[in-house]
Amino acid sequence: MRKRLAILNKSNMNKLFFRNMVFITIMIMSANLSFAQSPKHETVQEIKYSYTYISVEGKLFSKKLKVQVDFGDTPEQIDKGREYSEFLTNKKSYAAVLNYMVEKQFELVNTLELNTSFQGTGGTSGIVFIMKKKEFPNE
Repeated sequence: MRKRLAILNKSNMNKLFFRNMVFITIMIMSANLSFAQSPKHETVQEIKYSYTYISVEGKLFSKKLKVQVDFGDTPEQIDKGREYSEFLTNKKSYAAVLNYMVEKQFELVNTLELNTSFQGTGGTSGIVFIMKKKEFPNE
């Protein structure tokens, strides 16, 4: 009979221990949740892009390229376009033009062919790259 009581007491002690562990776990979890901070919701700013139109044509009887860069119609944009055009003119490949613009943080959006036609014959005389650049608020 005493053995049976000893077994029952052990069984009751195991149940009591388990209940205490569950209670302590719940208390710790609720304490962590009560001190948890909600993430700060930053206002999402609208991303703005500036677009650039780059006309690249091959020179007659030459491997060098003639490049015209158009950033827009404000005086600052015209001056900037002139600087880029002067630097990029006489490059020997279209890839060199693209690589330079990528170094300046521009992304290629689209390409267009410049087509010419003379007395029923025609062909591609160049390419237009349309590129964009992310505008940052501090610029």
